[in-house]
Amino acid sequence: MKIFIGLTDIAGYCSSLKRGFDEIGVESIFVSLYRHPFQYRRDDDNEPILKAMYRLQENRDRSTSIVALMYNSLLLVLRFCLFIKMLISCDVFLYCFMDSFFDYHELPVLKLFRKKIIYLFLGSDSRPLYINGKFLDLPVEELIDRTSIQKQKISKIEKYADIIINHPPSAHYHERRFVQFMRLGFPLSCPEIKEVKPQATRRIPRILHAPSVAKGKGTDRIVAALEILRSKGHCFEYVEIQGKPNSVVIDELSRCDFVVDELYSDAVMAGFAAEAAFFGKPAIVGGYVTDRDLGDLPDGLLPPVHRCLPEQIEDAIDKLLTDVPYRQDLGRRAQEFVKQTWSSREVAERYLRIIQGSAPPDWSYDPAEIRYLHGWGLTELQARTLVHRYLDAGGVSALHLADKPRLVERFREFSCEQGCT
Repeated sequence: MKIFIGLTDIAGYCSSLKRGFDEIGVESIFVSLYRHPFQYRRDDDNEPILKAMYRLQENRDRSTSIVALMYNSLLLVLRFCLFIKMLISCDVFLYCFMDSFFDYHELPVLKLFRKKIIYLFLGSDSRPLYINGKFLDLPVEELIDRTSIQKQKISKIEKYADIIINHPPSAHYHERRFVQFMRLGFPLSCPEIKEVKPQATRRIPRILHAPSVAKGKGTDRIVAALEILRSKGHCFEYVEIQGKPNSVVIDELSRCDFVVDELYSDAVMAGFAAEAAFFGKPAIVGGYVTDRDLGDLPDGLLPPVHRCLPEQIEDAIDKLLTDVPYRQDLGRRAQEFVKQTWSSREVAERYLRIIQGSAPPDWSYDPAEIRYLHGWGLTELQARTLVHRYLDAGGVSALHLADKPRLVERFREFSCEQGCT
């Protein structure tokens, strides 16, 4: 068996999963068609077709519009060649972040050749746009149109995929059971990270925040909370990183005492918090998601982080600043979790179980049970306002949740806090 993984890498997930398969002796190939802006470590640069594609992309980006069209045509030919090569050599196709070679047109071909198709969703690809903070300021008519396209893509994927992996708080559009993301985990493989010897507790704690999207991560409110704490006499160093390569973040993680990840998360431990845990550095994660929203996972699968409501961020930072034993213990438990439960090897072995059909039944989740409303990157008021504006313009049919009448009613009640007609 050979596993194809692609076509992009989110927070280093796919490249780390490939290393996990390497560790357990399962042949796989990770293919990313795009250079990641944060420059995560890659293992696919030896593929000759990809090398040619990267060179063409660089030349296209420096060219005039007419010449760029020629490069795009050549890139399409190379993409086709790459697909044929993967079709011949691979038995399992694991697509990440709702990607495909040819806008899902290759999926029937894969089924024809009896290839196993797996789709891994990672949040913003499947999360309804009307509860996604990235689209808060988008005109509502455009939001409705984009949401319809998003639902259509997910429906097409569900038609052909043998296995779907998703996280319940962002999986509203699924109409069939899927494997819970947290049952598999976030593979952490950082061979470039050297073990860091425990440091003596520094007199002035160092806090790190590295938002990929500052507005959605709540950076302004985090900074405001830090200023309030400073005005109360707390002493600390604050480091903020934006738009830098992942290597810069890794370097700063080795220096800090704890991290503030994000304020409006619908996950528990995303990529940045997991990398921090590798160093034994605890993370503060704010959000409205509850254990019930996550799917009632066993305690051993819940990552150790300091969770809080967004309005509790000041108290959360105060807790980690002042309670040193708690901070150190949380960091220790987080490190044990990612190095054991979320190691690339362990996660790859779980993937192998779902590929072979030997996963326990409780790994799957019924989307009819989804009840989460707050989304990601939004205050509660912003979420209610956005849903109300969306329903007012498009009606309940625009939610694309006809198969989930209870969830539709919950959204109606949620939006009514902003006034209903």
